[in-house]
Amino acid sequence: METRRPISHVPALWLVFFLNGAVLASWAPRIPEVKSLLGLSDAALGVALFGVAAGSVPALLGTSRLLRRTGARELCVVSGLAFAGLLPLIAVAWDAVSLGIVLVLLGAASGCLDVAMNTAGIEFQQRTPDRPPVISRLHGGYSLGVLFGAAGGALATNLDAGVLLHFSAVAAVLVALLAVAAPALPRTAPRAPERGAPPGTSGTPVTSGTPGTSGTPGTSMLRSIAALPLAVAAVAISGLLVEGMITDWSALLVSRDFGGGLDLGSATVVAFSVAMFASRSLGDVVVARFGRRAVLRGAACTTAAALVIGLVQPSAVGAFTAVAVVGSALGPVFPLAMTAATERMPHSVSTATACVSAVGYLAYLAGPPLVGVLAEAAGLPTTLGVIGVAAAAAIALATHHLDRTTAAPKGGAEPEGGKG
Repeated sequence: METRRPISHVPALWLVFFLNGAVLASWAPRIPEVKSLLGLSDAALGVALFGVAAGSVPALLGTSRLLRRTGARELCVVSGLAFAGLLPLIAVAWDAVSLGIVLVLLGAASGCLDVAMNTAGIEFQQRTPDRPPVISRLHGGYSLGVLFGAAGGALATNLDAGVLLHFSAVAAVLVALLAVAAPALPRTAPRAPERGAPPGTSGTPVTSGTPGTSGTPGTSMLRSIAALPLAVAAVAISGLLVEGMITDWSALLVSRDFGGGLDLGSATVVAFSVAMFASRSLGDVVVARFGRRAVLRGAACTTAAALVIGLVQPSAVGAFTAVAVVGSALGPVFPLAMTAATERMPHSVSTATACVSAVGYLAYLAGPPLVGVLAEAAGLPTTLGVIGVAAAAAIALATHHLDRTTAAPKGGAEPEGGKG
């Protein structure tokens, strides 16, 4: 049976993560061009960008119900096909409303795929405890997908390729990769509710709202999120808030506000993606050498300094460099929040990862629209600087409490007490 598969389970899952990263990253470098073609203001673009969050949040909450009726493998294929296939519709939008509707559909597909692929990866890892962990490698595929999408967008801009042609080509490539991956994705049964109770709670099992359990899916998710220490949630939210706003707005910042032009603006997203991929790839080594607290504090200080210096100086190249530095500092932040959450909830690891993903993903998607609305009044550089420095300060403050709410990184006993 295995010999009939062109690739094995892990590379197949890696390709799904790659696809998830590539779709919206392909859109980000073309945002300034689409904004100009449609004649949108910063506020109108911000409202349209909110469509991604508006579509993804219900999908994030509702996919757990789907996973009780079908396997994660099937949802990966269906949602991945929809996510990639919907991308070219951005090019046929004619105003802010139609663009927002397309982004709502993309957001829904993205949220469903995000839950499905992480569930597939976690379930595969749990069924193969004798193998090395795979989740980190899979998220590396996501980061490389972001880089592929951003680089393709920059290349398409440099070649003056039309948005429709560019997005159609990206969709065709990603659908082909999904066709290669689909036969080798690990088969899973419909997901059963988790029964482990996170430490520090009253002992009520964390469920996914299945019939016969207490609570609806929405209240179960809120109860699980509420069990997260505040410090862990703050690190996850702050890290992905900055990542989301830099991904969506840095091209416009450099090309328009610093006069760098479309080519340098598109290249800024690529530089940020390269820096994020590299820092996430090296994150485990850096944390082992310097420790979690030092890495998080260094990330917070570097992010704040880079934003302040990069946004007050006048050069487009300086702003480009600042964005790259932020990416190199920010990469390990969200994975460290995920690790801290699983240490806090060792008997319910998948619930912990789902909760951190939910709060972080909401910040990642809600941040860019917030930037658009505030930038209309305060200007884009000021808005990015204020939000970025505030998020960096939140990471630094949360780091002080983080190890009080989690187990020691190297197998120490879980601390008493609870929330930071």
